[in-house]
Amino acid sequence: MEKLIKNSWSRDSGKPYAQARILRHDAHPEGLDVDRIRFPEAGRLEMRADVGHIVSVLLGKGILRFKNDPRQVYSLRANVHFYLPPYQEVVLEMESESELIHVASPSASQTRGKQFLLRDEMFLAACASGSQSFRWIFTPQYLSRRIFLHHDQTLLSKSGNPVSWFHTTMFDVTGLPQNEDGESVFKMSYNSRTEVNVCYDVKGIARVRMAQHPYKERGQTWGPWLPLTGESTYHLNEAAGGPEEECRLNEITQIPQFFRNKHEVYINKGYVSLFCMFDPAPTGVERHRPGEYSDYEPLSQVIGTDLYENHRREIAGYDEMVNQLSLARATENLEGFHSSAVWELYLRGRSAQRDIETELAQTLAKEGNGRETVLAHWMQANVTSNQ
Repeated sequence: MEKLIKNSWSRDSGKPYAQARILRHDAHPEGLDVDRIRFPEAGRLEMRADVGHIVSVLLGKGILRFKNDPRQVYSLRANVHFYLPPYQEVVLEMESESELIHVASPSASQTRGKQFLLRDEMFLAACASGSQSFRWIFTPQYLSRRIFLHHDQTLLSKSGNPVSWFHTTMFDVTGLPQNEDGESVFKMSYNSRTEVNVCYDVKGIARVRMAQHPYKERGQTWGPWLPLTGESTYHLNEAAGGPEEECRLNEITQIPQFFRNKHEVYINKGYVSLFCMFDPAPTGVERHRPGEYSDYEPLSQVIGTDLYENHRREIAGYDEMVNQLSLARATENLEGFHSSAVWELYLRGRSAQRDIETELAQTLAKEGNGRETVLAHWMQANVTSNQ
C-alpha cells in the first residue's frame, strides 16, 4: 500500500468543481473516503444524504443550506469545519477558488454522531484554562488544532473506532533533537493507530521517511526520503494485526508490545500544514515526547483513568462554548452573545491560551536553540485574526 499519495485531479463534465480522491473506503485500513474538492468557478455541491461527512474549508467562502429547513443556513470560510450526520439533505454553494477537504463514511453504520456540529477555529483557539490547553495544542514541534477528538460524536472507522480530525502545522526542525544521521527531525512511531496526513500548505523543503522492519533502537534501516508538497498525503497505514506489525514480549512485564508506523519528518526553512485523521482517535490527554519515537498512548491505557475523566469534565464547558459561538458566527448572530457567560468563557480561554504560548516561548528562549523564533509566527499574540 502506498505511503505517499500524490493528488490526481479530475473534473466531471458539467461540474463546477474538480476532485482529487485520496483514500478509498474499500482499499485503505480506515474504511473511509477522503478527497479534496476545488472550485475553479462558483458552484454547488450536493452531499450524499445516506452517509456521514466531515468537511473542512481550506480556502474561500460559501454557504451551507439544509434543504428541508430554510432556517438552517450557515456561512463558511477558511478554518471552519463541520460534521454532517446521515439523513440530512444539504447543498454547499461555494465561491470561485474555494477548496475543501472531505471525509465520508461508506454507509450510515460507520457514524455515531446524530447531531450537526460546526466548529470555527476562532473559538477552538480559546479552549484553555490555567496552564492547560484542550483543543489548541501549541508545542515546540507543532500546532495541533483538535477539531474532533475521541469523545466527539462523528465518524467511525471500519474497525468501529471513533476517528479524530486535527488541523496541524509542523514547524521548521531548527533546534530539535537529532537522529542518528545528525539531522534535526520530528520523531514519531504510531504503534497503536494509523494516521492519514493530507498536506495542503507546504513551505521550504519538507520530506518524510519510514523505518524498515525490524525496528531497532540503534542502527535503524530507513526507506527513502519522500518529498512533501501541498499536493501530497503521507499515510501511516500499518494497521493492527497487519503483516507489518511487530510484536515483542516485554522482558520485565511479560506483556506483548506492538510496533508500527515509525517515521521521521524533516522541514527546513518553512512548515507543513495538513489535516490528519487518527484511527483510533486520541482522547486529548496523550502527549508526544520530543526527541523520542513516541506515540499517543493506546486507548486501553487512557479510557477510564482519573486523568481522562477529569479531562472530560474540564473540556465540556469549552466544547459547548465552541459549538454555540461557532454557530452564532456562521449565522451572523455573534453580537448577541457579547454579554453572555459563554462569551466571557471565550475571552478567558483566549487570554489563557496566549499566556501559555508566551510562557513556552520564554522557556525556549532560555534553552538557546532558536525554537522561539520558529514558533513566533504561529502564536496567538501575533495573529490579528485567523478568520
